[in-house]
Amino acid sequence: MAIYPLENSVQTYAWGDPDLIPAFLERPNPAREPWAELWLGAHPKAPSLALLPDGQKLPLNELIARDAKASMGRSAESYKRLPFLFKMLAVARPLSLQAHPSKHTALRGYRREERAGLMIDPAERSYIDSQHKPEFIVAMDRFEGICGFRPIDEILRNIRVVAGENWLAYAGRLSRYQSKMELALVFYNFLSLESSARGKLLRLARQRIDRILVGARPDSAETRAFGWIPRLMDAFPNDMGALAPLMLNCFDISSGEGLYVAPGQPHAYFRGCALEVMANSDNEVRAGLSHKRKDLAEFMAVLDFTPAPLSVSLPHCQGEGEKRRGCICSYAIDSEEFSLAIIRASGPSQHYARIPAPEILLCVEGALQLRSSSGANYPLQRGSSLFVEACEDGYELAGRGMIYRASVGAALKGLEP
Repeated sequence: MAIYPLENSVQTYAWGDPDLIPAFLERPNPAREPWAELWLGAHPKAPSLALLPDGQKLPLNELIARDAKASMGRSAESYKRLPFLFKMLAVARPLSLQAHPSKHTALRGYRREERAGLMIDPAERSYIDSQHKPEFIVAMDRFEGICGFRPIDEILRNIRVVAGENWLAYAGRLSRYQSKMELALVFYNFLSLESSARGKLLRLARQRIDRILVGARPDSAETRAFGWIPRLMDAFPNDMGALAPLMLNCFDISSGEGLYVAPGQPHAYFRGCALEVMANSDNEVRAGLSHKRKDLAEFMAVLDFTPAPLSVSLPHCQGEGEKRRGCICSYAIDSEEFSLAIIRASGPSQHYARIPAPEILLCVEGALQLRSSSGANYPLQRGSSLFVEACEDGYELAGRGMIYRASVGAALKGLEP
């Protein structure tokens, strides 16, 4: 057997939404818990359960370990475990200002915290494992947040508007020497302000921003730059992270639009529902907008201070002939560990070629029937998912619907059919 239905775990965090994921899965949530993340994958913290032919359920990481070559194909030569993790996020309130480490930083940080004897607990440490964590998000509906540093001229303009005649005290050197080092100093000085100075600055900033927003149109540049700041101040009083939108790119993406979050990019998600595929890690270093553990020194050490506007991605669909009956549309993601594609099926049974690599399929729309190369049938409807081993030759899909397919990334280039 090379295809397994999955049962996936839900993570409840304070910022989660009590309705979105339960409605997607058609599962009750009578306690109205904040269902924040649906995890699909083999991370040891919360592995999916694979349904075996005899009715037993086996954690996906254990299933893969039984025969890594069959499950992972050539990627088993490079990785000791499934290299990607697939999630659904349901964000009802802003979550932390954070960044993910590079490979070198993650390994160094994990070894340092291991030597210190810290427990594997997010409350105790920043590095839960030794892996880096690039990620790619795709909006399921409107999805808002901040990511990466704005171009420096935008940062200076925003600080000038909010700080008024005192703006040179905060960004004078950055205006003269527009470098990543000066940007790092401005950002650190903001986040590390002492409590008394912090409260005064936040009050003055709030007064100026409220006046700006009173007369601003909903689609104006002022609303896009400053609109979230009062809400962040209300949710996280006396937290300088509320001013992060002054220096970080704000994004507001729609269904199907994607955004790559590279290691070292500061980011925070504010509202909406999205799918997220990433390297198989749970490492994150926080600096604000959170009641969880924060580590400003490590956060600054992790960051990439390269200023640049964001680039939003759309999937690229293969040939016109496939569009008529169904197609595979792939996102251009520069990652060794993961890739993401949309499979649209329409009508009679159609064969979908695949590379010899592990896949997780998540149905987000419609009703489909997947038929494996061995002739086994698997019904798919919104919320259901499958793990496809690398040894599966191919499958057919019948019906109408849409599936997101997470798989390995650039490590297997050249194996495409």
